[in-house]
This record gives sequence, structure tokens and C-alpha cells, in this order.
Amino acid sequence: MKSKQVRALILAILILSLPLLLWSVYIALPYKGLKTFISRQYSTRFYDRNGQLLYIMPLEQGLRREWIALEDIPEKMREAFIEAEDKRFYSHHGVDFMALVRAAFLNGSQKRIVSGASTITMQLVRIISPRQKNPSIMQKSIEVIKALKLEKKISKNRILELYLNSVPFGYQIEGVASAARSFYALPPQELSGEQIERLATVPRKPSLYAPSVTFSYPSFFPHFILYAIDALSSDKKIIPTDVYLSIDKDLCDAAELLIRQKLELHKGQRIHNGSALVIDNHTGEILVWIGNQAFLDAEHSGQIDGVLVKNQMGSSMKPFLYALALEKGFLPTSILPDIPQDFGSERVYAPVNFNNRYNGPVPFRVSLASSLNVPAVYLLQELGLETYLSLLYALGFSSLKVQEKDLGLSLALGAGEVSLYELTRAFSVFPNDGALLKKLNIQRHSENEDKSRVYKEDTARIICDILSDRSARSLGFGDARVFAPYYPAIFKTGTSNQFQNIVALGATSNFTVGVWMGNFEGSTVVRETGSSVPASVVRSLLDSLSALYGAENFRQPKEYVKKPICSLSGTSPSPFCHSVTMEYIPLSMEASFSNDKKCTWHTQWGINYPSIYQHWAFQKSIDSSFIEEDVPVIQYPKNDAVFVYDPSLPQEVQYISVLATGGTANGYEGGGRLFYDGIFMGEKTHPLKWQVPLERGRHTLRFECNGHTDSVFYLVR
Repeated sequence: MKSKQVRALILAILILSLPLLLWSVYIALPYKGLKTFISRQYSTRFYDRNGQLLYIMPLEQGLRREWIALEDIPEKMREAFIEAEDKRFYSHHGVDFMALVRAAFLNGSQKRIVSGASTITMQLVRIISPRQKNPSIMQKSIEVIKALKLEKKISKNRILELYLNSVPFGYQIEGVASAARSFYALPPQELSGEQIERLATVPRKPSLYAPSVTFSYPSFFPHFILYAIDALSSDKKIIPTDVYLSIDKDLCDAAELLIRQKLELHKGQRIHNGSALVIDNHTGEILVWIGNQAFLDAEHSGQIDGVLVKNQMGSSMKPFLYALALEKGFLPTSILPDIPQDFGSERVYAPVNFNNRYNGPVPFRVSLASSLNVPAVYLLQELGLETYLSLLYALGFSSLKVQEKDLGLSLALGAGEVSLYELTRAFSVFPNDGALLKKLNIQRHSENEDKSRVYKEDTARIICDILSDRSARSLGFGDARVFAPYYPAIFKTGTSNQFQNIVALGATSNFTVGVWMGNFEGSTVVRETGSSVPASVVRSLLDSLSALYGAENFRQPKEYVKKPICSLSGTSPSPFCHSVTMEYIPLSMEASFSNDKKCTWHTQWGINYPSIYQHWAFQKSIDSSFIEEDVPVIQYPKNDAVFVYDPSLPQEVQYISVLATGGTANGYEGGGRLFYDGIFMGEKTHPLKWQVPLERGRHTLRFECNGHTDSVFYLVR
């Protein structure tokens, strides 16, 4: 063959094979938009931990599009859609050319469209890349080519699966799963043959063939669902089509009903809102999350989530402070002064107890269990505000960071604003042996992440022992039945300063419960405290949980042993101690405690109080003497205190009461002498109390007693 002929043959072959080559290249290229389409978001079905449907998340503009795997779609349904839309689906390669010819003949002879020829693959192409309203011949031809390409990219079953999950049914419904649910209130697996046949005709013309929409989509516990959606989407990933949440619907229903009943019963007390949170101490799973009693209660801001809102939680914060005190050297046997005291200098803080009474020397245990205010502020003064704040941050109270500059000693009484979420999670540190759950889990069977240690094991165990002690609680709460369950449990309640918020916490070895009540408008709650209404809800929830899962005894501290102590002095009882109780002491102190720490307060002649209690005893008309102390102390005013002179009041009614203790002036030899700016103000024995005039300027007080001296400076503006 001549060279010219060879070249001509090669050229002819190239020309003839060019379309095939171009087609091969086209087929090899990625299908534009397919990957994005396959990974698009479907309506997420949210279930509770036991598989009860709670919510189906709508997509943009309220669209419902649920995913169902092809193997879960009944065979009858697959066959019905293939019969209705594409009888030769499994025999063609994306385009049914026989159907195209037939449709062209029929439409041409009738001079109108009476038959379509779109295959399921071609319909899926149009779903992936929606066509214009009036497509041109060119656009239809492109769809044919894309259909052929799509069949080369994915399998027939995958095409059918994507189609059945995306086919539009009108009424903001896509896919057979959402269609079956919307039209028949059933999953596809439960449809009858007749229902399936009708459903397969709907995509042709929904306005003509669609049944009436009968299903009302569930929306249980919307506050928690919104929180879960936000948490699941925070990493900008597609939310799974099926999410099994950690909450227990039946338990949530019970909690919601309890809160609603209590709010209805106490609406006259201006309690309009209530929230509850229950967590599993071991896994961190959230079992109950009630953000408010009614999401649609617009009158009382029902859409606000009370679990996340920041409020002053009052005395419910005290256990964290007392636990810190144990870590910093205080003992369960420590005696705390519950007496009138002023704390601070320029920002003077004078706390009072809830009942406006003072109890004098109070055991550490009773002070916490009965929620006394003055001893708590005393502890914070001794420990330091910064030390306590660091501890609270370690417990997860991040809300306090933005308030730090405004916080003072009232933080001991829960004046900082924190959320019920933060509070309940932090309270779980006690049944968890001092370890804090790193996070609370919203999905069931969540992995138990490592916990961060905040307190020593023994510290947490002692706090549990105190908060479960009915007798220690009686001074503040009497013999309240709500705090006396048949199983081991700890409780703590709180009421904010202005009574806008009442809160209760409770825990067993397995679960921790927090309940908040009040009103979002900030009105004062009338005649109710944390130990009343919310405490009853906490108790009811713990009853249910303990009946289902049981409750173990709280563990005992390892490095402590219980020994008899004098109830008044906290030391080893002497023969003259008339009230003895059992309390933990460190094993390292056991020998010295029994031998060297005998009570010196009780004598054969009566009680000798430390001199710090002399003014309290005098006001209470307690006939007693006081333990002789070498160092005289001006108890009030504090050094660098600041007072304000009121020019509208007469000079003679404005004065400062000076209180002193110590020395040998407390009923013993000699007396105490006070000097005001060098001026002698008199000599006294018991009680050491003087009045000095309130005059503008900087002043000095000097207290002398039997050769010892104490001085303070203060300012009057």
C-alpha cells in the first residue's frame, strides 16, 4: 500500500474514532455536582435513648426529606415506582430509546405531550441539576448524555436509592420516607399495597394524586433538640440522618408534667418558669433536659431555655466553697463563727442568715448542711476570693469570668450568675469522688471521657456525708421529709438574694438532678424557697431513677476515721461535755486528737467561750465566761474601713460601735482601755464595747489590755 493511502487510512480512522475518544474522556471525567448531591443534608430523625421518635428536622423552607437505605425500602414499593416511571430501568443504560421513539410518535400524532420518555436515571439527573421551566431541545439532549454518564458512574441500585430518597411529592416533601410519613403517618415498611400504589403515582402530579397530609410532625423537648442541633452542627459537618439522643422521653415527660403541675399550683407566687436537668454521673449522658414548662408560652417567654440562662443560684453554690475549705486546711471538726460580722473595708459586707438569727459557734458540718450564710462568708474571707474563683473555673463555671471584676464576698452565697447546666454538672463532682465530667453527652452510649480531678476523693466523700445528714440539716430546715428518701442521696438548695430564683440539687451515686424555678421577667418569687417547690421535683425525679436503676451507698473517706467530738468545741470530749457527736478526723491526727485535743470550753463551773463570742453571748443573754487570750483584738471596725457621714442627720445620732476581744479583760483581772485619736474613751471589762462619734476624716483606735495593744485606722467621708 502506498504511503499516501496509509496516511489517508490513518486519518480516516482518527476522524471516525474521535467521537468515541471524546466520549471516553467525557465519561472518565467526574460527574459535576454528584458528590455534592450525594452528601447533601437530609432531614435528621431524632430519637430518645429507647428509640422513641422525638423530632424530624426540617430543611430549608420547611422541606422534609428523610433518608432510607434501599434495602429498607419494601420490594413492593421499589417495583411500584419502577412500573410507574421506568419499566425497563434494569435493562437500559440510562436512556430508554424505545420509549423515546414511542413518545415522539404519540406526541407528534396528537400534537401535544401525551407521553413522557424520561427514565428514572434521567429524572435523577434533573434532580441533581434542575432544568429550566421550558427546556430547549439542546438542554434535553444534554440530559440524555448526562444520564448515560451517570449510569457509568454509579450502580443501578444506587441510582434507584438516590431517586427514591429525592423524588418530589409536592407539599415540601421529598423522598418516599417523608411521603409515607406525611400522607399516611407510617414508615414505608408499614404501608399497604394500595397505599404504595397510590404513592407511586403522586410524583406525576401531586396536586391531583396526593392524599391529604395526615401526619403531625412530633416536636418533643424543643429546647434540648435545638441545643443538640447546635452541638452536632458546630463542627460544620452534615448531621447524621438518625440520631439517638441520650434523653429518656418517659422521664422527660414526667419531669415536664411535674414542673407544669408545680407552676400551676404556685402561680400565685409568681413562679412562671421551670427547668430541669438530669445527668448520668458515670457517662455524662443527659437523661432529662426541660428548658421550660411550655415552649409556646409566649406570655412567659417559653422559648427561653432555663437550663442555659444564667441566674444567681444562691446557697446551692456553698458545697464548692466548703469542699475548698477542706482542701485548704479546715477540718470536719472545725468550728465556724456564726456571729454578727462585717467583712471587707471600703466595700463592707455584713451578711445575715436566712432567718436573721445567729447561732454562735457552729460545727463545719451543721454550717454547710443547714446552709448558714455568715460562716460561708467567713470561709471565703479566710480562703481568698481569687482562690475560690480559680476553683470555680476548674469546675466549669465559665460564666463567672465576665463577671469577675464585679464579684465580692457575696459570691460565698451564690451571688454570681451561672447556668443550671454549669451548676448541675459541677454538683456531680461530689458523687464522682471529686472528678468533674469533661462534658455532658447528648447522644446515648457515648464514650465515657476521662474526668478531670478537682477535689481529693476524701473531700468529695466528706461533702456527700454532710449533704446526706438529716440531723445536721435540721437547724436550717427542720425535719423536712423531702430530704429523707429511702435511698442514699445528697441535697442542696438555693434562693437568690432578691428571691427571683429558687433552685434545688440532688444526687445519688448514679445520677445528679438540678431544678430551677422562677420567672424570666425578674419578678420576686413570693414566699417560696429552693427547699420547697424545686426540691419536691428533684425528690420525685430521684425516686423514679432509683426505682429503675437503684442507688448505692456513698463511699467512705479512706484517710479519715469517725471519732466522738464535743458538739460545741469540735475537740475530743472531756468529762464535762454534755453533747457528743461523731465526726471525721484525719487518721494522721487520731492519736494526738484523743490525747491532746481535749475540750477546754466545758468546765465544772460552766462554759468558757473563746472571746470572739463574747458580744454574741452578751446579746443572747448567755451567762458564761470566756477563755483567756493573750492577744487583744479590735473586732470592729476593721482596719482601713470606710464610713460615710450623713449631713442630713444630727451629729449626736451618728456614731461607730467599737467591739474588742482578747487580753485578760474578759471577766478576769484588770480591764480594757480604748483611745480614739489618742483620747481616752473609758475602761471596761465584759463586754468590751464602746461608742465613738462619726466624724469626717481619718481616725485611729487603740485598744490596750494588760500590757498588750491593738490598733486600727478608718476613714469617714
